[in-house]
Amino acid sequence: MRTLSQKDLDRLVRSNRNLKISLWVFCVGMIGVLFLLIANNVTMSPACGTALGVGIGALLVIPQRQLLSELGLSRQEAKQILQDERKRRRAAGN
Repeated sequence: MRTLSQKDLDRLVRSNRNLKISLWVFCVGMIGVLFLLIANNVTMSPACGTALGVGIGALLVIPQRQLLSELGLSRQEAKQILQDERKRRRAAGN
């Protein structure tokens, strides 16, 4: 398992947190837009909505992928590092 400097680890944790926040904001926003469309009887093709969601989702992960590329990590390595860091922080908090 590859180890990261504290600075790089902090960047990875912050990037992951920002990605999760962006995902939640996107989901809440999409629910609001969907509600408005339904309330106004606007019809939209499911394929169009799916394509829009996938496109926005792809845009959301660009900063995370750039950081992983910069750090030379695969998604699996980053996921494992984040899990280990979460465990370490929980143990330190107890």
